Amino acid sequence: MSLFKYKAVNQQGKEIKGSIEANSPTEATGLLRSRSYQVLQIEVAERLTLLQLMNKVKQAAVIKRYTSPGTGDLVMLFRQLALMLRAGNTLMQGLELCSEMTEKLSLRKALVNMLVSIQGGASFASAVSREGKTFPPLVAKLIASGEASGELQTTLERLSDSLERSAALKRQFVSSMVYPSMVTLAAVGVTLFLAVSIVPKFAKLLEGKSQSLPASTQFMMDVSGWLIDNGLWLGIAVGGGIFLLFASYTTVRGKSMIDRGLLYIPFVGSSLRSSSMAQMGWTMSLLLGSGLTVLEALRVVSSIIGNDRLALCFNQASDQILSGRSLAVGLQQHHIPMMVQHMAGIGERSGELEHVMKELGQYYQDQSELRIKRMISMIEPAMTLVIGGLVGFVYLAFFKAMMQVSAG
Repeated sequence: MSLFKYKAVNQQGKEIKGSIEANSPTEATGLLRSRSYQVLQIEVAERLTLLQLMNKVKQAAVIKRYTSPGTGDLVMLFRQLALMLRAGNTLMQGLELCSEMTEKLSLRKALVNMLVSIQGGASFASAVSREGKTFPPLVAKLIASGEASGELQTTLERLSDSLERSAALKRQFVSSMVYPSMVTLAAVGVTLFLAVSIVPKFAKLLEGKSQSLPASTQFMMDVSGWLIDNGLWLGIAVGGGIFLLFASYTTVRGKSMIDRGLLYIPFVGSSLRSSSMAQMGWTMSLLLGSGLTVLEALRVVSSIIGNDRLALCFNQASDQILSGRSLAVGLQQHHIPMMVQHMAGIGERSGELEHVMKELGQYYQDQSELRIKRMISMIEPAMTLVIGGLVGFVYLAFFKAMMQVSAG
């Protein structure tokens, strides 16, 4: 008899691993099924060499395996699943293979739970909706429409494209914020270095001089002295304020207030609005093309928009449609651009709302890229002037004081 390793799911839906003795893989599978196990994988057990053991330990030590699945993981999952369906595999076979190939443990657990649900008679869409922490609402809605139309493979491909576009917009906005943040930190660092390190040495040099110092020099020394005396408390206050800001963002009311304030910040607000409208356009086009109603599409859009204030606008628009009004009227919200309202009306009158939404998504994606580039191009010279002005002020005050002392 040989020893076989197996991976299976018990009646409670829990994934289990172990080993069993049998004469063949078929016999081992039969023994496991007699225990009411759903066999996912079975193979001959081999003795691990030292190198294999080290590789397994190294694999288990990868922190990435224990993190939550991101948009990139979902894109890869749906692309792989669509490819397997195109190759003639069943949905169950595709899910089993995807669960073996994924690195994220939480995503693997979700796929195993979906396998158990489908084996119990649930549809693919309902199995996905039960894993709401792993998959956004958009996924379940699209998969339901794909199952109803018999075009699940095409729906999965369109879904992966939509998620990829949304991820690209988020990456673009986040990366655009990295440079201004780094420059701001550099400006603060230079200022603190000059005030705490350079200016005190300069003050010691001028000690004992009975002459009055120039106003700029005296001001610089007063600021430096205040920072040295109260710098610790200032740092605690700033750190506490940042902590409270992030802590309030985890609450419903705090997130709503911060998201609303972000829309009024120059350049940042317009960039957020453009990226959200691009996401809205692509998502509406995808959902309408998959057979969902305008009301259902708006509800999904309101659940995936990151900014709470904009999400509330789309939610209010869906309430307007539920009351019998048109999409163009429902979108007459404060933070929704007039372009979206007018184009929605044109799409409704022409019957080409899906195409119009797709064009809107492309237009606002281009606008988002343009605004981000413009913001970066304006921040660069502004921060250069700020840092240069700080350094220049210190050196000007230094030389004015030295010239006055030398002349005195």
